[in-house]
Amino acid sequence: MLLHLLAFTGVTTAQSFDTIGGFRPFGPGYNHGAYPQDFNVVGPALEAVHDSQTAPTGLAELRPDSQQRSNLHRLQQREAVAFSGDPELHDGPEPTTCFLNVQNVVLDSIGQLWIVDSGIPYYDAVAGMNQAIHGGAKIMSFNQTTSELLRTYTVPQDLLAHGTNINDLRINNTLGTNGYAFITDESTNSSILAINLDDGSTVRRLFNTSVVRADDKYVGSYDGNLIYGWNGTKKSFLNTGADGIALASGNFYYGVLASRRFYFFSQSLVVNTSVSDAEVLAAVQFPGQCASEQAGFTADDQGRVYILASEQNAIYYGDTAYPVNETVNGISGNSTGLIPAEDYVVKTLVRNGMIQHADSAAILDWYLYFCTNQLELGPSRQYNNTDNRKGPFRSFRVWIGRGPAV
Repeated sequence: MLLHLLAFTGVTTAQSFDTIGGFRPFGPGYNHGAYPQDFNVVGPALEAVHDSQTAPTGLAELRPDSQQRSNLHRLQQREAVAFSGDPELHDGPEPTTCFLNVQNVVLDSIGQLWIVDSGIPYYDAVAGMNQAIHGGAKIMSFNQTTSELLRTYTVPQDLLAHGTNINDLRINNTLGTNGYAFITDESTNSSILAINLDDGSTVRRLFNTSVVRADDKYVGSYDGNLIYGWNGTKKSFLNTGADGIALASGNFYYGVLASRRFYFFSQSLVVNTSVSDAEVLAAVQFPGQCASEQAGFTADDQGRVYILASEQNAIYYGDTAYPVNETVNGISGNSTGLIPAEDYVVKTLVRNGMIQHADSAAILDWYLYFCTNQLELGPSRQYNNTDNRKGPFRSFRVWIGRGPAV
């Protein structure tokens, strides 16, 4: 009995105090998961650039000020404010001339500011009535220097069927005669839209296919908690389709939000109206899952795609073109050309507890900027529709040493 007690005492002592020679089997750095703080931080420190008392729906215009820092100017979701500074709410007579539900603000490669408006009145969207108003579902371009509205492109009425909900936007100013706008429709059926910026014609691709729809009965996680959809005490599963966009290496990259899947296909292919929908679907590339739902994407001028990994409090990246630092599947990282989909390796750029649902991102002055909005803590994703978000909501930047994709 005495030997047994001595042995037990020795075990407990080893757990609590340093042993001879300083060996601590449960000491920091000895193994993974010994302490709560072992939720490790990856990457450089984050620099906060903006605070907001209300949750942002997208990143907005970034422009250097006289101190060569970057000011963040956003359009709020609940009270749309015109670029000129005058409020224009959605109860006006002409939905093409006002904001109904601004989802994102994007700066293109020639300095034009673009706004994507879902056309679904905000309070209708909150109530789950996701039918866009014809003329309200649109993209608008502005001269960021003069605030002049340059042009409005509306989504044709026949493409608003089945609850179309346009959400994110990227512009390629060099494709075709006057460029193309690429848009994700994050509705349950989901699709990809491309607008010809020369004549305003619109093509819809991948409608209601498996590569844009959410996973069946998808359940994500956030800060360690499982996330469902809620209407009071009635539970549902999240079904958000194609969401974030990046344009890189001649391809269109996007993620399905209520999933852990991302895809890409040729920009030229999607806008070629002589190519059938079946041919476009067959050309979609699937690099594999990325271990998180993805709220947003962006890309830099060296072909690197950044993925906002909300389930992991992180931002991932994947290189789409050689050279890279590693040999993968026998192919040297010193190769040239585009990386095959099967050789993509997604890595972590930064992981930090302050990244509370990074939602939209942009690159400027060698920094990656992104906003956070705690989306999963909002009423539609919390039991009995409790709003568990806590501001201020911060936007950050992190140094990447690269410019924006062009």
